[in-house]
Amino acid sequence: MSDTTIDIDRLWKLLSHTVGQEKAELAVRSAANDIGLSRRPALTFDEALAVLEKVAETPGIVGVTARFAKSRLHLAAS
Repeated sequence: MSDTTIDIDRLWKLLSHTVGQEKAELAVRSAANDIGLSRRPALTFDEALAVLEKVAETPGIVGVTARFAKSRLHLAAS
């Protein structure tokens, strides 16, 4: 999985069906910025998981959705 790259847009799309596109994109881009990955259009698998983990710290439905998105990302990569 270390060679796998994931577009940052794919991450917020994993959340958008539940929380809406605008809220999902804001959450992912904010989390990526917080951990220093905001200027990268593609992330390694581990970086993508780190972004979703950061989003998962958000209270409420956004955080819950991010935890499910992490699981879906794992399944898609296997």
